[in-house]
Amino acid sequence: MGINMGHDRSVAIVKNGEIVVAIEQERLDRNKHSVGYMLQSQAASQVQVPMESIRYCLEACGITWKDIASVTANMPGRDFAPNILRAQFPGEDIVAKVKKIPSHHLAHAYSAYWPSGFDKALILVVDATGSTDDNHLTESYTLYIGEGDKISTLHAEKVISHLAPLSTLGFIYEYITRKAGFCTKVGPSLQIAEAGKLMGLAPYGGEQSNFNRWIGTREGSYSLDISAYDIFLEVAALEKRYDTGEGKPYLRPYLVDLAYKVQKELEEALLHVVGLAMERTGLRKLCIAGGVGLNSVANYKLLRQLNLDDIFIFPAAGDSGIAAGCALWAYHTIEGGRERHRLRRATLGRTYSLDEVKEALKKFDPLIEVEELTDSEMLERSAEALANGHIVCRFEGGSEYGPRALGHRSIMVDPTFKRMKDILNARVKHREAFRPFAPVIPVEDIDKVFEQNVASPFMLLVPQIRKEYHEIIPAVTHYDGTGRIQTATKEDNPYFYHLCHKLVEKRQGPPVLLNTSFNVAGQPIVETPQEAIETFLSTDIDYLSIENFWVSKRNVPVLSYEENEKRVAPSALPHGLPPDQPSVNDMMRKLDRALFFGETEGCPWSFEELQKLSSQGGLFKETSRLFPETPFYGPLRTQLSPNVVLLLDPLGKSTIVDLSRPSLKPFSYTFDEIKLLLTVLNAPREEWDKLRIDLHMTTFEFDQRVKWAMQQLDFL
Repeated sequence: MGINMGHDRSVAIVKNGEIVVAIEQERLDRNKHSVGYMLQSQAASQVQVPMESIRYCLEACGITWKDIASVTANMPGRDFAPNILRAQFPGEDIVAKVKKIPSHHLAHAYSAYWPSGFDKALILVVDATGSTDDNHLTESYTLYIGEGDKISTLHAEKVISHLAPLSTLGFIYEYITRKAGFCTKVGPSLQIAEAGKLMGLAPYGGEQSNFNRWIGTREGSYSLDISAYDIFLEVAALEKRYDTGEGKPYLRPYLVDLAYKVQKELEEALLHVVGLAMERTGLRKLCIAGGVGLNSVANYKLLRQLNLDDIFIFPAAGDSGIAAGCALWAYHTIEGGRERHRLRRATLGRTYSLDEVKEALKKFDPLIEVEELTDSEMLERSAEALANGHIVCRFEGGSEYGPRALGHRSIMVDPTFKRMKDILNARVKHREAFRPFAPVIPVEDIDKVFEQNVASPFMLLVPQIRKEYHEIIPAVTHYDGTGRIQTATKEDNPYFYHLCHKLVEKRQGPPVLLNTSFNVAGQPIVETPQEAIETFLSTDIDYLSIENFWVSKRNVPVLSYEENEKRVAPSALPHGLPPDQPSVNDMMRKLDRALFFGETEGCPWSFEELQKLSSQGGLFKETSRLFPETPFYGPLRTQLSPNVVLLLDPLGKSTIVDLSRPSLKPFSYTFDEIKLLLTVLNAPREEWDKLRIDLHMTTFEFDQRVKWAMQQLDFL
């Protein structure tokens, strides 16, 4: 058993090297992202184990705890998960089975490679934050080599943990995602960034030649050049210059251009890192996991521009997939197992019996009309409804593992209708109007419609749609002419496969279907038959196809496409700034001087605004390439000792934290006190007198303060 204890909690069970069941806790508790903690903690009382998911997986396999060989849990950052499990699980027999995986990224690597079907491949793991080691360095991205049943590290990129929030590829992307307003609130003070929305926004922006580069590459090096402080300054300056505070943030042109910028630089960074690894190893197959692995646009760029032979992205590439990775690692490393099974389907949830489906339908009998059909009749009825411009939702078998519905918990329409995307949004999904919907196509037809020739069963690649089809399938053609494709095969996804062909019989054209997840905005995808019927009844979906039952709403008329089209108003779409906007470097310099040197004359920010910015970005100052000058009398290094870090807040109270003693209250200091402490710690003696003069102290007064500083540093 593997358990993810971070955000997007989940559980998976592996048997003989194969993932036999996996579920995300949000599908069961109906809380989006299902975070079991309000802050990272090692206290068992502060973190909730996903017990519903554990019971679900055990029951799906028909086993008990006695049948489990090992239990491996993980959370990003400092991994307290095994200790929490030992504290919360009853009985010594279970406690003895709890194992600890060496790192978060290794769990991702197992999920990416073990079920890939590749004999040998590169493995890329990239996310916002991985594990934090004993030296307080946090995983940013890691390259591995998979060969047979062995996984070895090629390169591990780590950042200083307290600077990670704006120093990793995933966190930089999340920073702009949050600025654009794409967040889901999961607690009083905790929000999860919805990075996929920013990916959809990016094509509406454009190149701004005077923006600074945020993610630099180094020739012949796997490492990247990132200045968290310069990113922080530039975003703040652009916000001050362009942000009116009116309307939705994602419609503000400067943020649209920032979405374009961060997407492009992410792609270029990944192309550099993977391209270098291919050059040095000769490997031409790639496996991907980690939250950034859900960036299907970047995935396709890797496939296309690096001319990869093949690519495999785990369907639950984000942290929910950690559960599968943990279980696979334990099977291989703890149990010595060597069997590998290619993952052909993401439908790893439990299957609901015919009796359970009938029982759910019976509960809603006064509200619905139900017909039981054969397989061929179901396909005929589904295709007929879609070809007439109606919305059909589909529920069958087990739910998909990961954020994408792939036919078992899906909402479907015919993408050939010109305004179907807007109708679907207005009637059911209630999403941002700019976001694209995904096309499904039989795998053998893929290169006829798309500029791609490898399968994409998990909807994690975004190729170009051939130009001649842009006007034919408008509902799945994104603003930039792309589509997030899902391929279907007769063996692995028969309903979708045959439905695509049946649609062609009804309306000619390409065998393409529009597929989106069976939920409404802000809610998890449905899991049970009852939830499927409830969501069907609470939305403006026309028909429900649940297993072999065709369901319609009693006494509710089904409107035609034309009638629905008249009811849908046009939506505002995003756009970027006019090209060649002037640089904001002068504003960035003013902000830096105001924060660290007290130079506020001519500064466009109020003191209250500066105080807020100081608390948000002051800690990143040591990373600056554009503004390296500091008011300190020696080099600025906020890692004061192996376990002690300084969190700078130049206009407020800076804090010094002992990471080895998390229960110890942080020490707070004024900026002048921080100058003194850093001078005593880092500056040569000849610089000390400059500080004394700047502080307007006598020699005696200064000597007393130096003694105080030494006492503070000794204590820390």
